[in-house]
Amino acid sequence: MARTDQAETRNHTLYLQIRQALLRGEYASGHRFKLNELCADYAVSVSVVREVLTRLAEQGLASFEPNKGFSVPRPMIEEIDDLAFVRSELETIAIRRSIERGDVQWESGVLAAHYRLAHTPLPSPQESLEAYEQWALVHRSFHDACAAACGSPQLQNMRSTLFHQFEIMRQLSNLGSGQNRDVAQEHADIFNAVMSRDVDQAEEAVRRHIERTRSTSTPPATKGRRRNPEKPRKAEGSIAANLN
Repeated sequence: MARTDQAETRNHTLYLQIRQALLRGEYASGHRFKLNELCADYAVSVSVVREVLTRLAEQGLASFEPNKGFSVPRPMIEEIDDLAFVRSELETIAIRRSIERGDVQWESGVLAAHYRLAHTPLPSPQESLEAYEQWALVHRSFHDACAAACGSPQLQNMRSTLFHQFEIMRQLSNLGSGQNRDVAQEHADIFNAVMSRDVDQAEEAVRRHIERTRSTSTPPATKGRRRNPEKPRKAEGSIAANLN
């Protein structure tokens, strides 16, 4: 039993270490993972490395191709544009329906979620991945709260999936890094419109927020390849396991 627990701990530790390196941009877009090198770097077996990379691929943080193995995804501009467009459409539908159908309990949920978001610092992943992921969780909770009264489980599931995909794409592409934008004010604009029950203003604020995230940065697939480190950094303490 102890051996099983140790194996699970080793697997999870490796998962956190590689995930940190990915989100910090320590691997270039398109980088192909060499299993033997990761085994040597972390003193683990091939099966452990393969299991960890498979888990990351399931989350969209790695790609897998038969006969080619695992690699860092290459976010393309067209792919990001399409994802942002569909997310914007679904998000505004959910916001509109929530404003029309939401009650006092829904309003209180939006109020609490925005309060937490407004009081959670937004660092870059390079500064503190743990603090950044804490902000990301609170950020998602705010958008979920705004759409919570839409009355459609299918719509909720679709927007939730798109939010997660866009978040992964944003992290890998360093989108919406905060340059030349006031993210807190963007969320305040959404919050104020929602609480005022102003459907048109809320939809406009949501679309503007998603568009600014999409257009702030250029995905690394169109930039020069970043230099890969000789070894990924080791994990600095425990961090949130994922953004699901």
